[in-house]
Amino acid sequence: MSIRIAALTAALLFAPPAAFAPTAFAHGEKPVPAHGGIVADESGEHWVELAVAGDQVTAWVSDANNKPVPAAQLGGKATVLIGGRTQTVALSPADANSVTGKLAAPATGRVTAVLALTAGGKPVQVKFVVPAK
Repeated sequence: MSIRIAALTAALLFAPPAAFAPTAFAHGEKPVPAHGGIVADESGEHWVELAVAGDQVTAWVSDANNKPVPAAQLGGKATVLIGGRTQTVALSPADANSVTGKLAAPATGRVTAVLALTAGGKPVQVKFVVPAK
């Protein structure tokens, strides 16, 4: 067993620094939110900004190079937890590079949302915890 520990220690010590780099920023610097929301990374291929204002859930999607993905190529749903209650909201293409959907009632406090989107035919899933505005 001590041989296994020694081998693991050696592997960790001599691994290239890139092996420990966070994957969240593998495709560039995290963009500044452009719409008052929170930006999250989806496994290195997309940036997603989410904002929840009143009864509206809106997500803007950019590719790894921070170029907007056209709204016509976007769709999906958001599973939203507000005050202990879960809602599923259909997200439809909206302006430029966004999708939007309507909650049953205006959001207050902290909102947890899991977005399951398609962007250019590729699945995109990302989780957010955002304050409602």
